[in-house]
Order: sequence, then structure tokens, then C-alpha cells
Amino acid sequence: MKDFIQKIAKFLEPSKNLVLISLAFWITHILLRVMLLFRSNPYGFPFVSKPDWFIFHAVCIDFMWICNALVVFAILGGIFAHAVQTKTVAKVTTILYTVFHSVILLFTLLDNEVQRFLGGHLSFGLMDTYKDTSSITMFYDYVANDLSVPYLQFVVLVLMLPLTYGLYKFLAKHYCKPEGFRLKKSVIAMVIFYIASYLFVYFIWTGNARMAKLRPVVSLLYNDLFVSKKEAGLTEKDLATYRTSYQNLWQRIEGDNHWEFSDAKEGNGLPLYRVPSAELLNSEKLAAQREMKPNFIFVLMESHRGLNTGFMNQQIQPTPTPFLDSLAANSHVWMRMHTSGVPTTGGVLSTHLGIPHHSKLAQATDLAHITLPSFVSVLTGNGYSTHYMSAADPAWDNLGVWMAKWYTAEHYNREREDDSTFMEHAAHYVRDTLAKQGKPFLATLMTRSNHYPFNFAAGMTDEQKARPLQERINVTMNYADRQLAHFIRTIQNEEWYKNTYVIIMADHGFPLGENGVSTMNGGGFSNISWIPFIIHGKGLEPVRDTTTAAQIDIAPTVLELAGFAVPNIFMGHNLLRGGSTDSTNTAPKPIAGLSLGAYSGYSALGIDNYRVVSKTNSNDEIYLFADNDMRQEHDLAKTESERTAKMHAMLDTLIKISDYSLEHGL
Repeated sequence: MKDFIQKIAKFLEPSKNLVLISLAFWITHILLRVMLLFRSNPYGFPFVSKPDWFIFHAVCIDFMWICNALVVFAILGGIFAHAVQTKTVAKVTTILYTVFHSVILLFTLLDNEVQRFLGGHLSFGLMDTYKDTSSITMFYDYVANDLSVPYLQFVVLVLMLPLTYGLYKFLAKHYCKPEGFRLKKSVIAMVIFYIASYLFVYFIWTGNARMAKLRPVVSLLYNDLFVSKKEAGLTEKDLATYRTSYQNLWQRIEGDNHWEFSDAKEGNGLPLYRVPSAELLNSEKLAAQREMKPNFIFVLMESHRGLNTGFMNQQIQPTPTPFLDSLAANSHVWMRMHTSGVPTTGGVLSTHLGIPHHSKLAQATDLAHITLPSFVSVLTGNGYSTHYMSAADPAWDNLGVWMAKWYTAEHYNREREDDSTFMEHAAHYVRDTLAKQGKPFLATLMTRSNHYPFNFAAGMTDEQKARPLQERINVTMNYADRQLAHFIRTIQNEEWYKNTYVIIMADHGFPLGENGVSTMNGGGFSNISWIPFIIHGKGLEPVRDTTTAAQIDIAPTVLELAGFAVPNIFMGHNLLRGGSTDSTNTAPKPIAGLSLGAYSGYSALGIDNYRVVSKTNSNDEIYLFADNDMRQEHDLAKTESERTAKMHAMLDTLIKISDYSLEHGL
């Protein structure tokens, strides 16, 4: 062993600077890990609850990948140096090695911040999604409102490379004398520590969740470049099995024979492709709706949680949403509506497409080239004037690309990012322009003011801005509610309003510490998934519907109201087909329905009065809740193990089917 170490040390002699560079960068990585694991996330909650359970793994993982890189560069440098007998090779190798580590260090800082803000790692898809220059302004807003240490990210960005250089100079001055003796000892120590690290991480104290959270940038890059490209899709056998399972379930939930699944050429054999029956196409009900030519106003309220909506959670007093509550009292309300994706891109896309957000890909960017029709494209193709109005820049997260596919026009102005000016403009545009075009219209409005860090509402006092997030969200939700009230009151006396369906829902909720989650991508619990949803309009009686539902149901429901039945790949159901209602506000009755969503590493399914939440394609974390336990405080996974296993298997099947369908389109 001693002779082997001596040979290694001798071989590394031409590249001894690489060892010092490696140690310097390793120390810097340790400091970055400490600042990640021992700080709060931007929302004021600990990034991890037990940082001491993570830091030793982090130190070992970073040491191993740095040593792997050292060996590769040292071997290449040593081979060339011995081959050509010149010191130039060693210098070039040192420069390349330093550049390599400098780039990785910068991406590591960015990955750390992505984890702190979104709960997930950096990826090429995510980088592409947020490549728009407006994201720089949004990033600055997030950094400025970081409840840990505002602007610390910028300080670290400026200082980390000079610090690393200083560490290298310190080691070079005090560590390498006499050169051979110290180098030999350092190689011995590194080999021993590498072996100990490997045993510790992979055998002594393992943990998939911890390993996933601590995955270094080099692994992320490798996975994006090579592993993900090699992932096999569903085999024909698996696809056939999943198709049959899904289609049987869908028909059981739908409860009629008005739709038929088809393997026709138009559907390319997609498991979701279904066509309306002749009976449905010729139905008097649809004909009457088409004859009405109703208008649609579809309002997506940013980050509105069911937990903070008065008519959904009567325990919260005073209610932050008095206008929405009053509108709900005269509308068809779904009390168990769930988002089908997060963040905003997930909620908005799944609402339009009738399919949950992709469980692994950054869908807004990664699948922008796929042909995926929405309910809006059906309306547009049937003579509707369709307009997407957003208080936030739709180009920031690549949503503009999708809206341009479906809508007649998009509307965004950076001077109208506050809900007050946005709603004022939208009301006048709908009343004075869209309503006078001589054809039915759809106006989709996406609000902004109730957004993290929940201080965007105009006129907030310093005292309100200083409140904890759990209280501050009530202030911004109330502000957004007042702007919604102004919008509706501006147009409700117009004659055309009598022939208009007003649909109001949230894009998603927001976790504020419930279930141990405080980042957007930290799970599929009700704090992020349970959202308000109401439809107000002609022919809809005021009811409180306890049907389990999700955003994927919006597309078929809107088309039912418009009177159109077209071939589609919606996974959702028409919510107006019938279901359980509770107009007396008594306890929910057993009902049929389905909710499905994918939440960046987690997924959830609600059916038969239960809801299962799980890490996607994993058995590590599985939770089961009664459907009426909207706070999800009582996990039934252990006491209802058989039901949990059955629902988890069903969830896995549905998510694979939805991912496959999104990737293939029409």
C-alpha cells in the first residue's frame, strides 16, 4: 500500500497544484453548504429541520466528486506531461481545472438559491424557462425579501472566488514545504477520507431523500446531459395495461356512455384520446348552449389558498375574502377543488390542457414544441374572441408561448402589474372593446398582488408588511378580493353580462409551514393544492358541491357550458354532469369524483373520499387523508395500509399516463 501511494504521489507531482486547488474549492463548497443548510429559506422557515443530519453527508459528497474530478484532470495532465516532457502541459491543466471548478462553483450557488426558493434543483429546463430578462427583476425582488439574510446571495457571489484564491495561496505558502513530503501525506489522507466518505454515505448512514437534496451540480449536469436522455418511455405492453386501467376508471367516474375512447389515427393511439358519441353531438342541451353563445370571464387568482378563503374555511375570522364569499353564496361552488400543478405554470397549463402538469419536466419550456390543444383553442376555433390578460409578465416563465398558441391576443403592461390598475384596465377593455365586437368572447385574467412575499399589494402599511407570512397573506388576499369586486361591479350591469359565465379560481395555494412544508415544491398537501372554485351565471343554481375535483376538470366543464363536444385528450371530467351537493352547508356526503395533480417531485390523487399524497414514482413518502380532512392533520397511511397501497398504485398509473400524453401530444 505504501509503495502504491508513493507511485501515485510521484505520478501527481507534475500536477501538485491540482491538489491544492481541490482543497481550496472543497472548503468553499463546505461554506456554501453551511449557508444553505443552517439558514432559513426565503419564507422564514428552516431549509432543513435537522441540518446536522445533512452537513456531514454534504461534506463527504462534495469531497468525493471533487476527488473524482481531480483524478481525471491529474491523469490527463500527468500523461501529457510525461509524454511531451514540458511544464506547459501542467500549467494548461491547472488553468483548465481552475476554470472548471469556478464554473461549477457559480452554478452551485445558483442551485442552492433555486432550492431555497423553489424546493427543487437547478436544471436545463428550469434555466430555459426563466431565461427571460424580466426574471432578473423578479429574482432581485425575491432576494430583497429573503427572510433569512437579504442580499446575502450577491455578497457570496462577489466574494466566493476571491476567497477560494486566498485559500489556495494560503495552502501553497504553508502546506507544501517540503513539497514531496507534504504531497505524499496529502494523497494518503485524501484516499483514506474518500473511502470513509463512500462508506459513510452509501452504507453507514444512507437516505434517498437526503441524497437527492444534496446532489451536487456535477451530478445534475450529468443527469440532464446523459441519464435523462436514456430514460426509456412506456413499453407497448405497459402502455396497453395503463391505457385499459385508465379508460375503465375514467368511464366509471364519468358515469355515462357519451364518450368513447378511440385508437383512431387522429389520436395516434394515445390512451387519453376520446370522441363524443352521436347522441351527445346531437343533444338538445348542447345545442341550446351553442345557441346562447355565452361569454366567459375566467379569473385566476394568484396563490389563493382554500385555507384562507372565507367560504371554504369558516374558522378564519374576519374573512380575507368578503366579496368572493358573497359571490359564492349565489354561485355553484366546488368545496373540494384542487390544483393540478405548481407553481403558476403548473396551475395555468393544467387548467387549460385538462391534464396534470408533467411530473418531471419543466413543462412550460421542455414541451413547448408539443401540439397540445386546450379548451381555449376549441373556443377560438369556433368563433370566440379569446384574450389572455395578465398582471405578471407571461414571458417570464414562458407561459406567453403557450397563450399565443391558443388565444386571439395577449395583454400585459409592466405599468399595470398591481391588481388595482390591472383590474381597472381589464374591466374597461372587456366592457368597451370585447363586448362590442359582435361575437362571444373569453377573457382570462391572471392576477398578481397576492404573491410571495405577500407585500405587493398597493398601500400596505409598514405594520402590515412586518407581519408574519401567515398573517400577511390575509392582507394581500383581501386586497386582491377588493380589486375583484371592483372589476365585477364595473361590468355587472351591462346587458351582455346576463349571458356571461364568471369563473373564479386560484392557480394554486401556498405552503406556510403546514405539514412541515414551506416551499412551493415541497409536497402536494392541501396547503398548496386546495383552492377556491366557483362558476356564476345563467342556469346555475347556488349550491355547494362536494364532488372531488381538480383543475383538469375545467376544460371539459367550460366546453359543456359553451355547447361544444369535440375529440380531446382531457383527463378531467365535466363537473356539471351531476354529483353530490350540499346546499345546507352540512357535512359532506359520500360522492364520486377524482382529483389529480403533479407537484414537482410529488403527486396526489383524490377518489372515493380519500386523498393520497406521495413522492412521484417512489415508495419513500406516502400519506393518506380522509377527503374531508382539508387541513390534512391526520395521516391514515398506516391504519389504512391496504387502501393506501391501492390508491398509490392508481396514482402511479395515472401520472405515467399523463406524462406520456403530454410528451406525445396530438
